[in-house]
Amino acid sequence: MRRKPTTIILLGSLMLLFSGRIFAQSVFGLNFLGEHRFRGSARSVALGYSALALPDTNNAITMNTASLADLTSVTFSLYEVLGMSSVGYGEKKVDQNRFQLPSALLAVPLRKGLVLGLGYRTRFSGRGDFAFRRSVTDSPALWEVYKLHSSLFSVPFSLSGKVGDWLKLGGELQIDRGGIKDEVAVLIPREDYRTVYSFRNRRFSATSWAGFLQLQVHPRVSLGIGYDGQVEYSVEERIDYDYVALDSTASWDFTLPAAFSAGIAVNILSRWYISSTFWMRDAPYPSGYKQFEGILSDERLLAFGIERQAEAEGGFFSRVPLRLGYYENRWHLQFPAGEQVISRFFTLGSGYPMPGGPGSLDFVCEFGKIGSVDRNRVDETVFRFGLSLSVSEKWSRRKVVTH
Repeated sequence: MRRKPTTIILLGSLMLLFSGRIFAQSVFGLNFLGEHRFRGSARSVALGYSALALPDTNNAITMNTASLADLTSVTFSLYEVLGMSSVGYGEKKVDQNRFQLPSALLAVPLRKGLVLGLGYRTRFSGRGDFAFRRSVTDSPALWEVYKLHSSLFSVPFSLSGKVGDWLKLGGELQIDRGGIKDEVAVLIPREDYRTVYSFRNRRFSATSWAGFLQLQVHPRVSLGIGYDGQVEYSVEERIDYDYVALDSTASWDFTLPAAFSAGIAVNILSRWYISSTFWMRDAPYPSGYKQFEGILSDERLLAFGIERQAEAEGGFFSRVPLRLGYYENRWHLQFPAGEQVISRFFTLGSGYPMPGGPGSLDFVCEFGKIGSVDRNRVDETVFRFGLSLSVSEKWSRRKVVTH
């Protein structure tokens, strides 16, 4: 390949890797952190993430760690999500399919009303795969292929306990890890040009903490409060190019501000609950992300849900729960500057008891839209299906047989 085109394309790929245009960031800047994944199992999501104050659970994955104090058996829970979406950008349409890494948690009662928990939970996740035309000075027309995968996660160690019948408390120590990987391939459809690649890998590491409480203020009314402390990430970055002289490494600190949540749940009839949750986090400063300066704001979640709980007797539909929810999430990102990215989702779910033993199998369907073509120039219509599995087993000391 001739030297001049090589130089042009390599410099072009460097420019493209740090470009601020929407498709170079995948959907709504996914090469920042990714979409925020809130706490909770399929039941929590089916209630539109409004379940912070719900007083009962048979699942170790909840929105409120304090609620684990109700568990009396060793409980293992798993939650997996499949998302399918269609991204619209002007007249362009791109279909995306994404599996989220499953969340898993094990809860072990140390004694009645005192429960130890540990597991894995996704904080942010993103995936994108796009191809689009680019123009670089003094070169033929080219195609840029962009691929991204981001996953930031926590490994929580929690302790939950009861104070009488009216107060439950929970605390977590969280080991935070993860990474963002993206790749740019520049293709020119001419025989005398070759494909050029750029790879960027950012690794995140931190330790943080969180605290929760659940308060029974009335036999029919409960409140929930959560505080997720700020996360002081250490970031290590490596960028590799086909032309080794352009390779680079860097390191810096990135702070994810603390988050606060509050919720209420009301037992309006014997089996019917209504619930609501509000969650907020201040805008992070985009350390290491110059393209996001001036377009990050506070994030907010407002959620509502209604649940008809199952009863032990009656027909099939009486013996399974019914859950409905709605949530509106205002993202950190503004695109373009001053235009907020907002996601709105409706949720529906139910569940079944595990045959032959304690536990449940719960599912949820989410349908909604992220962003707006009119306001943000791009939107994403999303369908998600989530499945939770929770199994429990009484844990007792082994009996010693004497003769």
